[in-house]
This record gives sequence, structure tokens and C-alpha cells, in this order.
Amino acid sequence: MLDDDEEASVFVNRDLVEPDTIIDEERIVGRDDQLKSVVSFLKPTLQGNRPPNMLLYGPAGTGKSLIIGAVTQQIIELCQSKGERFGVININCHPINTLDQAVYELVQTVAKDVNAEIGVPETGVSTKRKYRRLYKLINEHYDSVIFILDEIDLLVGRRANNEPAYSKLLYQLSRASNTNEIEGRVSVAALTNDPKFMEDIDGRAESSFNPRDVYFPDYDATQLREILENRRDAFRQDSLTSDVIPLVAAFAAQSHGDARKAIDLFRGAGDLADEWGDGKVTERHVRESQEEIDKDRSLKLVEGLTTQKKISLYATAAVACYSNRSRSSVPSPVGFNVYRWITDELDADQMTRETYVKYVKELATYGLISSSRKSRGRGGGMYMEFTFTGDPEAMMKRIVDDTRLEPIANQEELLQTVVNSQLREFHNQ
Repeated sequence: MLDDDEEASVFVNRDLVEPDTIIDEERIVGRDDQLKSVVSFLKPTLQGNRPPNMLLYGPAGTGKSLIIGAVTQQIIELCQSKGERFGVININCHPINTLDQAVYELVQTVAKDVNAEIGVPETGVSTKRKYRRLYKLINEHYDSVIFILDEIDLLVGRRANNEPAYSKLLYQLSRASNTNEIEGRVSVAALTNDPKFMEDIDGRAESSFNPRDVYFPDYDATQLREILENRRDAFRQDSLTSDVIPLVAAFAAQSHGDARKAIDLFRGAGDLADEWGDGKVTERHVRESQEEIDKDRSLKLVEGLTTQKKISLYATAAVACYSNRSRSSVPSPVGFNVYRWITDELDADQMTRETYVKYVKELATYGLISSSRKSRGRGGGMYMEFTFTGDPEAMMKRIVDDTRLEPIANQEELLQTVVNSQLREFHNQ
């Protein structure tokens, strides 16, 4: 049964290898320039002035959340020592589908932080009313605030006049102080893997947001090793063999220098050592943990997808799986047409091609699919091409665990015919 003997674990401070833990500045590696920039941008807060808005961009796992989290935590503590109230309102936009949901998430975040009632229902009231509740909570509890909008580019929502939801949100939040809706000082920090989202921002929002840029490049293998060395004290002394940290860093370097993946693997190897009762983390635990991560990542992600995202993924995987061509890459127009056929068969809602491409591109950020932009030659236009990093057939089987998609799985031959018909039509154009 349960064993409360701490000596049985290889860990002494497991929180240090949790990716969302805010760590001390001394543990931050390879981000001196970025740290200096964010500190200098936010320093005016301590002097009673409004800091600039910021755009923190770079690949996943390169320290964007880490740096902004570490600096804002310091500002909270310094403001508290002066009797001032600095609020950090941090949301991740990835699971949020609409502007209305984003504003409600902001209200929830503030209410939880200040231990107040949310004060508005999630549905049944206007977005404007939710904004009013957000501003009221902020005015009552903070002297200054920073909104941190992680993965901002994924908040597309329902486009009105071709304006994505993130554009409207950035516009409202960045001007809330100027319009006196928020009485204190306001700053907005947008975090993204893809800064090109700014190309679709409305002109008014771009002018109001007007951010200072901070770029976060990939970590190299040496930096990853140093990051892990700086978290070695998460483990008991002498519980790591000498090859563990170099091997974890090497695996993470293969994943485009993603420090979050390095820390996850480091923690996973320790968990495996505990599970097996080995008392020491070795190369074997690292390799086994890496295999489990590769195997489980896609399964866990698929389980959490909405039905529309599952249909989009299933259609894309079907093209890769059933194609009679030697290449298993999926042109986005073909994937979308198969998606349309599936939604017709299921009598399900049908998204636009733009939304289908957005959903599939989201999966690329998790390593399930790689995507690239292709040209059909002069006058033929551009399209996206998707390639699965794992087995598309296994992905399809996992998706069919959602019983709503079973009718499609029972029409395998027909689906195969549809796929190859669409591929022929695409390549003959």
C-alpha cells in the first residue's frame, strides 16, 4: 500500500523539476539578454510609471514563461514591501475558443487571486458585462497589473470583419488604462511561438498594443545540461549516475532545444526509478522514460481534443494512412475535403478551411505533425503540407475511442476510396 518513507524516493524537492515552478534568478541559464530586457521593461512599475507592452516570442520550451514569471514574482514581492498591490493575471489561450471565454477566464483568474466572487456567470451574459466585472475586480484589489497571455496566437475565435479574437482582446486590454476603465497602470505581455500572428492584427489594436519585442532562441545542448545541473538538487545526493544529465540534454536537444521537454524527461526518469524501487536514476530509466513520453504524448493529447479537432486530425491521418502514393504527406486541401466528407457522414458541424488548418497546425506545436508551406507553381497558389511524426493508423485507432466517430471507422473501404479520389483530383489540377 502507500509508503510515506521519503528515503525511498530519489527526490528531495520534486517541485524543482516541475516545468511550471517559478525558480530563482540564479537557476536561469542562457537567457541573460532576455532577462535584462524584461527587467528593464517592467522596472517602471516600481517607480510608479506604466511599463510598455511586450511580445515574447520563440519556439516552445525556450524560457518565455519562465522569464516573465520570475520577473513578475520579484515585482510582486518588491511592491508588497512598499505596501503596493501588483497583480499578475496569467492565462493560457490554447484551450480557449472565443473572446468571450478569454474574458471570463481573466475574471476567474483575478477572482481566485484576490479571493473574491467571480460575480458573472460563464454563459448567458454579454462579453461587455464580463469586461466590466474584470475591471471592477482589478480596480478594487490592484494598484497596477500585467496581463500575461500565453499562446496568444491560438485565440482566433469567431472572426468578425476578418479580425481574430486575439486582436480584439489585445486592443481592449492595452487601452483599458487610457480609457480609465482600469484606474491603475496596465501592461500586456503576449507570449507566442509564432510572431507572424501580428500580421493579422487590426490596425487599431496594433497601434494600441505597440509591444517591445523579446526573442527567445532554442537552447543548445550545453545550455540544456546547465539547466539540468541547476536542478540537480531536486534529487537526493548521489542518486544520479554520471550519464543521466548528458543523455537527457541530448534527447532534449533533438527536440529543438526544448527545456520543458528536458525537465519533463528528467522528472520522468526519477519517477521511473521510484516506481521500480531502484534508489538511483540511470541511463536505463532515461531511455525508458523517453520511450514512454514518445508513446504517451499523442495518446494524452488526443484524449483532450474537442470533437471538431478529433475529426480534423482523423481526416488528416486518414489521408496519410490510406494514400496509394509512396509519400504519406497530406496536402491541406485534400485533408480539408476529407474532413468535409466525414462531417457530412456524421451530420456534424463543419468548420471553414482556415479553422481546419489552424487545428492541424496546433498539433505541430506538440510534435505530432510537422507542417510546411508549399507552392503549386505559377498561378497555383500556396497550401500547407502535413506529415505525421508517428504512425497515423495508430492515431486513427485512438481517435475512434470517441464513440461519436465509430460510424466512420466502420466505413474504412469507402473512406479509402474518398481519400484517393481527392488525392487524384488535387494532383491532376
